[in-house]
Amino acid sequence: MPRDFKSFAEENQNVINENKNKVREYEQLINKYKDMDQNSLMQNLFSEAARLKKEGKLNANTLNNLKQTITPFLNSEQQKMLNELVNAINNQ
Repeated sequence: MPRDFKSFAEENQNVINENKNKVREYEQLINKYKDMDQNSLMQNLFSEAARLKKEGKLNANTLNNLKQTITPFLNSEQQKMLNELVNAINNQ
């Protein structure tokens, strides 16, 4: 028996709400960082990385996996910057 969209939406309301919450979280992050200059962004990045490392939530393997995922979408200059950032965080 085919399902209608209303039933589908009602059954998946939790997923819809989770996605709305994720969008709000991303918007908050964007607003937090959008007006920062590069130095402030870098300081914040290294502070956050240090905190996550201390909590055991960030390690070289995680960073390298992230780098491998992102690299194909970057131009050569961006790839160079990403490599420098990952190396700096790993050596922090």
